[in-house]
Amino acid sequence: MSSTANIIFTVMYAITMIVSLVGNTLLIYIVWKKPDVRSLTSFMFVNMAVADLLVTLVVIPYTISHFYLDGVWLLTGVIGEITCKMVIFVAFFTISASILCLTFMAVDRFYAVVYPFQRLLWFRKPKVLTPLVWVLSMALMSIVPVFIVLTHNNSEYKCEAAFYVLGDESIAIPGIIAILYTITARKLWYHEAPGEDLGQLHQQQEITKRRVVRMLVIVFTVFALCWLPGQVFQMYMAAVEWVDLPDLRSACYWFGYNNSAINPWLYIGMNSKIHKAFSRMISKKPSNMENPNLRTEDKEMAPTSMNQTQDTHI
Repeated sequence: MSSTANIIFTVMYAITMIVSLVGNTLLIYIVWKKPDVRSLTSFMFVNMAVADLLVTLVVIPYTISHFYLDGVWLLTGVIGEITCKMVIFVAFFTISASILCLTFMAVDRFYAVVYPFQRLLWFRKPKVLTPLVWVLSMALMSIVPVFIVLTHNNSEYKCEAAFYVLGDESIAIPGIIAILYTITARKLWYHEAPGEDLGQLHQQQEITKRRVVRMLVIVFTVFALCWLPGQVFQMYMAAVEWVDLPDLRSACYWFGYNNSAINPWLYIGMNSKIHKAFSRMISKKPSNMENPNLRTEDKEMAPTSMNQTQDTHI
C-alpha cells in the first residue's frame, strides 16, 4: 500500500482500538461491580468482551504492523515460530468464541420462549457455559496453528497462513442462529396466548422477552454484517489465483474488527440495567445497588434464584 493509505488505515484502526478498549473494559467493570446486572446474557457479553479485548490488544496491532513491515516477522527461531502461530490462532479462536456466545444466547432465548417449561437448568449456569465457550472455541480452532508457518526468504522471516477461509462454522452456525431467532420472534410477536386477561406480570414478562430478543437480534446482525466483507474476501481469495489486494484486505479486516468496538456499546445502550449503571458512573450519582441492605448478589448468583430472575434481565 502507499504511505498515504498506510496512514489512513493506521488512524482508522487506532480509533477502533481506543473505542473497543474503553467499551469492553467498561462493560466488564460494570458487570463485575454491579451484581444487579448479572444474568446469563450479561455473562455471555462479558465473554465476548474478553474476546474483543484480545482482538484489540493482539490482533489489531499485528495488522497495523503489517502495513509497515509487509508481513516481515521480527522474531526468529523457536520464539518466532510460537509467537507467529499464537497471534494468528488468537485471531481465529476469538471469532469462534464470539460465535459460540451468540449461539448460546440464541439457544437460551429459543427455549425461554418456545419451550418455557423445558428449560435446561445446567445450560443457564454461567459457571458451566463460560469455560465451555473457551474450551470449545480453542478446540474448534486447534488445527489453525498447523497451517501457520514462519517462512524464511532472503534473510527475512514472514508469518504466513496456508489457507484463507475461516471455516465452515463461520457460515453454518450463524445460519442456525438466524433460524432460532426467526422461530423465537415468530412465537413472541405472532403467538396469541389463551385468554384475554393475561395479567400485568405476564404482560411485563412478554415485553421483557421481546426487548431481549430484539437486542440480541441486533447484536447478531451487526456481527454478521461486520464480518461479511472479510468472509467474502477470504472465500474469493481461496477461489482464484493469488492476487495482491492490500487496500481491500485492510478495509475488510477493519470492518470485522469494528465489531469488537461496537459490541459493548450496543449492550450498554440497549440493556436498561447496565445503561443505568453506566449513567450513574458518568454522573457520579450514588446507586441503590451499593446499599448493603439492597444488595442482591446472593440472590442473583444462586441457581434457584437465577431461574426466576434471568428472563427479567435485558
